Amino acid sequence: MLDATARRREADIAEVAHALASARCAARLAGLGTSDFVVRELLLRLIDEISQVESAVARLISTSSRDGVA
Repeated sequence: MLDATARRREADIAEVAHALASARCAARLAGLGTSDFVVRELLLRLIDEISQVESAVARLISTSSRDGVA
């Protein structure tokens, strides 16, 4: 059974992952709603940044599991 600290860390990581998924969806929807080239390029860059952070969160999750933290 996980202790309270490990459960809290798991919950924090899940919250970040869900927030990133929401941000990605919002950026995609915003991109669909505009024809302005600069805005679309900025949103694409934002989506790329979100992808990088999602990868970092995935690494945190796998490191936690491997180390027996989560």
